[in-house]
Parts: sequence; structure tokens; C-alpha cells
Amino acid sequence: MKKLLSILFLGLLMASCSDAKTEKMLETCADENFERYHDNAALLTIRLKGKLLNENYYFYHARCETDLKNHPKTFKTTWDR
Repeated sequence: MKKLLSILFLGLLMASCSDAKTEKMLETCADENFERYHDNAALLTIRLKGKLLNENYYFYHARCETDLKNHPKTFKTTWDR
């Protein structure tokens, strides 16, 4: 029973770390693409929720989500740091 609980706990721990890593990759992708085309570096210093209120930044973040969905291996290779 203890082994089963430890396996379950480790599985949940790994799953939660994976979500955080994916969010960080999406943010990095959106930050770099946004910075390439817009001269608003001050926006990139705030938290993600604040960045997403900017319509242009939201567009880049959504495009990165689409890239992750359509090409997960390429996306992870490109943005995993």
C-alpha cells in the first residue's frame, strides 16, 4: 500500500512540474516573438496575467499555444531552456 501511495504521489508531482514547465516555455516563446516585432520592453517585465491583457501579446501567446498543440516535439526542442 505504501508503494502504491508513493508511486501515485510521485506521478502527481511530476505532472504538476510538467505543467509549470510548459507554461514557462509558452511565456518564453510569446516574449521573444512579441519583442521581435514590438518596441514595448516594459510589458515583458510584468507577470504573465498582466501581459495577457495586452491584445498584441495575447495574440503571440495564443500562436505559441497553437504551435505547441500542432508540433509539440519541435516546440519543446525550440523553447525548452
